Amino acid sequence: MSKHNYNPLIITALTVAPVVLWYLSPTPTPRFFDTTTTLANFGQIFGLAGAALFAINMILSARLKFFDKIFIGLNHMYVAHKHIGQLALIFLLVHPLLLIQKYAGGSAALAFAFLIPGQNWNNNWGIFALGIMILLIILTLYLRPKYNIWKITHKFMGLAFFFASLHIYLIPSDVARYLPLRIYMLTLAGLGLITFFYRAVLGRLLVKRRIYTVSSVKQLNQDVTQIDLKPDGKPILFNAGQFLFTHFIDKNISAEIHPFSFASANTDNGISIVAKNLGDYTNQLSKLSIGAKAKIEGPYGAFDFKISKYRKQIWIAGGIGITPFLSMVESLTPNNDYQIDLYYCVKNKSEAVGLEKITTRAGILNQKLKIILFCSDDLGFIDSEKIAKMSGGISEREFFICAPPAMITALRKQLTQHGIDKKLIHSEEFNLN
Repeated sequence: MSKHNYNPLIITALTVAPVVLWYLSPTPTPRFFDTTTTLANFGQIFGLAGAALFAINMILSARLKFFDKIFIGLNHMYVAHKHIGQLALIFLLVHPLLLIQKYAGGSAALAFAFLIPGQNWNNNWGIFALGIMILLIILTLYLRPKYNIWKITHKFMGLAFFFASLHIYLIPSDVARYLPLRIYMLTLAGLGLITFFYRAVLGRLLVKRRIYTVSSVKQLNQDVTQIDLKPDGKPILFNAGQFLFTHFIDKNISAEIHPFSFASANTDNGISIVAKNLGDYTNQLSKLSIGAKAKIEGPYGAFDFKISKYRKQIWIAGGIGITPFLSMVESLTPNNDYQIDLYYCVKNKSEAVGLEKITTRAGILNQKLKIILFCSDDLGFIDSEKIAKMSGGISEREFFICAPPAMITALRKQLTQHGIDKKLIHSEEFNLN
């Protein structure tokens, strides 16, 4: 059955809670009796909400297993992580701007002094935190460093959060004066720091990973590599459609951790991943040595066609987005009561890696699986109208899409305009580069 996504409500509640506690805290004077006081109080509201969002984002960055269930897939958690981070930054930028009138009056010199580090270290910690956040956002959005460099610099977000926590703890405010609010904010801050330390600092020691050995490396075409791995011990258990994080230990490639979909049957002893050369890291994968070790973390993801409302389904793969469907096709049996149309969307047939394998598999499934090779060179871009025509309608169907984000966004919009409940549209949106 389709699952309900309650995480927006949970995040909203956690963000609003400190504002409610702040409003309930005793105050010697009315909060909104003049312009200066009103602006200052709204500054506190934005500061509390921004700090709560910052803490939530640090907790989410720990990539804990239960987030997979809460967000109905870790990929959706990462989308939330991105939006929460942006909103936290906006709130925390507004926070000091609304306080300027109270602490600087109409003086430009005092306003400037309020916004730069000085002798008041309680304020300085907040300024340092905000400065680091701004630098990291600029680095991410505009300078776009290589993934491994970005990964290292992003760890400084933990330092920014530590400084922000010091600011919250030391500044004379309602947090200091009202115990329930103080407990709430320090609990969130503590959880944020603990989870960041767990993942970013001690992750290689504390996070459970299984060891696999590279047994073969195959070039499926000039842009796509398949890597087969065998377990050194107990194999990882996964559902078709899920993904893993892999860290290869090989002098020929950089020591990064990347997500990849399982591209093999969940009944196999070994696992396979298929990657397209989309960036600096994936370009190196063809150089992997046979016998190299891999540390596997997972499985993650809720891209599971078996937990669905309808047995009639439409699967849509955009290019290398075929990878989770390779595993899903293998998990089908002739006795299943599924009726599946798999649209394999590529520019031309030469890009369709694994086509022969899934076509052969479809042939033994008693017409349970229909493969539609959709080449944009011949048919243009896929859309809901073409799907409805080729599949004989799209009502009472469940949709599974793994493709570039723009393609997913377009198809999701078209399908909902056709009256498809958004709960029936599942997507996997990782950019595996």
